[in-house]
Amino acid sequence: MALGGGGSGRLLFTGALYQLVPYIEGTVELLRSLERAEGVSWAALRAARVASRRLDLSLLVRPDPELVEWSRRVLRSMARLLLASGAEFDYVPELSDMYSGALLRDYGMAEAFRRHAERVVRAVRSAGYEELIVVDPHTMDTVTRGYQEVLGEGLRAVNYMELVRPTARRGLAATVHDSCVYARKLGIVDRPRELLREAGVNVTEVSRSGRWTYCCGGPLEALLPSLAQAVAATRVRELAGAGDTAITMCPICYVNLRRASRSSGVPIRLLDLAEVIGGE
Repeated sequence: MALGGGGSGRLLFTGALYQLVPYIEGTVELLRSLERAEGVSWAALRAARVASRRLDLSLLVRPDPELVEWSRRVLRSMARLLLASGAEFDYVPELSDMYSGALLRDYGMAEAFRRHAERVVRAVRSAGYEELIVVDPHTMDTVTRGYQEVLGEGLRAVNYMELVRPTARRGLAATVHDSCVYARKLGIVDRPRELLREAGVNVTEVSRSGRWTYCCGGPLEALLPSLAQAVAATRVRELAGAGDTAITMCPICYVNLRRASRSSGVPIRLLDLAEVIGGE
């Protein structure tokens, strides 16, 4: 299946992170339940994580249907924005939805990450694509700097935000939660705010924003759920102090802040940037 023209030289590359978020969340809930269980030690938690690499735990991990629908909605918004903005690209599921390997890198699984990076680069280049359009910060950093680190060469990539214009206007007041990776590693701070202004959104900044943004707690949540939760709860309180709506640009940020809001009792409405400027 090709979407957006065919033979454009540009591949829409999701890196599978939005799609994986409901399953990451299900795994975190499982680990949190183990942490809370009386008498469970760190050794038992470590054993559970080792076992998870060898056993099929799909019967224990239940993805939240609401998160599944959210991830699909956001990705549809991104594709529609690109099409409406005249961007030329192909969407080929077996390539476009390949996992980038971002979490392998984040968790220090160096050899597994190197092997996976080789597979992705080989598949993309064998198909003749010269550039990727990526949709989240972790994938962007992984396929460029991450692959460069382990292979000596990365893939050319452009972020979808650089190619789109809003297709909707909203009378919305909101604050922005900057992804640490976008803001500090990739220097993407101004572009999302430009898009929000064009969409009619009135942005109120929190004190820790832009390059000084505060962490959402991820991707630590799959290693130390309680610590990640504490970090995310701090951020939720900051964002809620600026208003009742916060805009994210990263699926890891979204799911960590969503979980923290629900568990801490601090209500906040979370929206992905693509949902806002695409009118979903």
